[in-house]
Amino acid sequence: MRRPKHTSSSHAGSDERIVAGALRFLAYISALETVIFVMGVLLLTRFEHLSPFEAFYLAIITLTTVGYGDYYPVSEPGRLVALVLAVTGVGYQWLSLSTVVAILVEGHIIRFLGEKQMERKIARLKNHVIICGLGRAGMSAVRQLEREGVPFVGIDLNERQVESLREHGHLAIPADATEDETLKAAGVERARSLIAALPHDPDNILIAMAAKDLNPSIRVVARADRPENIKRLKRAGADWVTAVGVPGGTRLALAALKPAAVDFVSSILEHRNTDYKPEELLIDESSPLAGCSIRESRLKEDYGAQVLAIIRENATIVNPEATEKIQPGDMIIVFGDIEKLAPLAFG
Repeated sequence: MRRPKHTSSSHAGSDERIVAGALRFLAYISALETVIFVMGVLLLTRFEHLSPFEAFYLAIITLTTVGYGDYYPVSEPGRLVALVLAVTGVGYQWLSLSTVVAILVEGHIIRFLGEKQMERKIARLKNHVIICGLGRAGMSAVRQLEREGVPFVGIDLNERQVESLREHGHLAIPADATEDETLKAAGVERARSLIAALPHDPDNILIAMAAKDLNPSIRVVARADRPENIKRLKRAGADWVTAVGVPGGTRLALAALKPAAVDFVSSILEHRNTDYKPEELLIDESSPLAGCSIRESRLKEDYGAQVLAIIRENATIVNPEATEKIQPGDMIIVFGDIEKLAPLAFG
């Protein structure tokens, strides 16, 4: 069963309708006041025997309640016209001001303008990443994309999550990510990748299908809540799927940005490549490698092993230099051919 849509997803459209309605109302009363003003000028010209400019001047100072006293109506019909102009003028000014203030106080115009500015920024984006869902996995992906310096747009029904992301200077949309219009608003046609990180697998399946339909070349990576849905997500169009959790969010971001590297690492971890694997070698006092540098150990030449890291006490030396000495107590992480690594692994 699909969850009900959150009301926050309609804020932008609601604000736009409210502002548009207020502007239409102001246009109507402005048009009416203009008609009354023009009629007033014509009637003052006739009843007060004034020139068009003098009648216009008298109408203006009457309408604005300035009343300098140099011109004033002397005939009864002229005074009646002036009375109508004064009453409608004051009413028009107060009605217009109260309408604008009411909209401002309720925040509709401010929010509306903010949404329009957000839309313009998103419209300028190209080769960006779309994150659907700003929960734990989604925010983990956000942090990874921040580190990578890649532009992105977040989508979530939770307005609080969206506002939090916006406060940090990022683009975010409070809407339902399963809707085509929402994905279009996020620039799915121009995006390089999309991360489907909603908590419910059916929603992520819908997002994958919609994204591929709107942009067949986009790379879709998704999280799966249940293992049996991994295949369903891939059938729906997801190029890469990971399990739930915060680390999964980081993997989602990396899979969206560096697909070849992530696929390679995944193939190793999932043992899809049966010829090569990582191995741990604990160096003790009796090890022939103890006291040797990496170059002197001939791990690469004799065993086809690439040294990835050395774990020494509480420190990790990543991609160590060839001159680095191997010490007793070190844990060496190597990668290489399984058969050649066997003598090292089993001593």
